[in-house]
Amino acid sequence: MARPADAAAAAAVIVAEQLAEKPESVLGLPTGRTALGIYDQLVRLHAAGHADFSRAHTINLDEFVGLTSKDHRSYCAFME
Repeated sequence: MARPADAAAAAAVIVAEQLAEKPESVLGLPTGRTALGIYDQLVRLHAAGHADFSRAHTINLDEFVGLTSKDHRSYCAFME
């Protein structure tokens, strides 16, 4: 059975491969702690030059009602 860290690393590699094949990909980014391991791995891949997000587009799948994107409690602010 795969450990969560192994699953996160594998998922991040899939995203990086998608970005390499189609740099203008649209990524749907979920909220919550479940995806943090994947995000950590994507940061690692980006820092190592293996994931380029410069042409990608993102959509935040969830957001808190009533918060603007500039509110420090919003998911958009968290992703920045």
